[in-house]
Amino acid sequence: MNFDTGMDDYHKKSVSPIIPSGDSSLDKLLLGGFQRQLIHLLYGPRKVITIILLKTCVNAQIILGEKNNSKKEIKVAYIDGNNRFNPYEISKYAASKNLSPQKTLEHIIIARAFTWEQMIELVEHRLTKLSEISVVIISGFTELFEYEKKGYEGLWKAIDGIKRTLSEMDPYLILTGPKYKYSLFKPEGGKIIQHFGNVLVLIDEEERTLTYRLIQHPSLPESKITKKKTRASKKKPPVKNEKLDKWM
Repeated sequence: MNFDTGMDDYHKKSVSPIIPSGDSSLDKLLLGGFQRQLIHLLYGPRKVITIILLKTCVNAQIILGEKNNSKKEIKVAYIDGNNRFNPYEISKYAASKNLSPQKTLEHIIIARAFTWEQMIELVEHRLTKLSEISVVIISGFTELFEYEKKGYEGLWKAIDGIKRTLSEMDPYLILTGPKYKYSLFKPEGGKIIQHFGNVLVLIDEEERTLTYRLIQHPSLPESKITKKKTRASKKKPPVKNEKLDKWM
């Protein structure tokens, strides 16, 4: 292990592009979006966060593809602990960005976890065996967490697996999970997960508003943004999945 200068660290962070989340409020809070070499933890309502993750899968391929002049395939690893991955939503968003839905989905590698033990196995062992992954998304990382000795032991093992992945592949890393039900601002998983993340963003959902709170960041102060929720149209939206199936 060698020492780097402060300028080396600055240069590494400045040359890596920022991946927008596709959510204007979150991007404003993070000054553009997700950065390499930072561990991002988003916690709050699953539906809102899932939409952010699906858009990030597409935006990552656009931004990193432009940087590499399309010479290198941009692969996204998506570990789904919420079972909410939606290929149709990704296809529609990719089409709106003039990307091929088929190619976009082919560059996303998915694995699902239905128990806490499966999540640990995926993150501790399976994730580290992948190669040339540009972005790692772990959705619902602590959704299945159990507050007992076994649960905490598993959490440490999973974190060790994430650290090995970061040291070997240096991907962009985004973790998500629920808010701890007995706290106003802490994530599920206790102090271990809270201290592991570099960037912590809490999303609170009320009847008419969404509030984005930057709880922790290595270079930004605590802040928040509140926006009104868009009302769903009373008209039934047209079904477009048939078109997407034809494109595929």
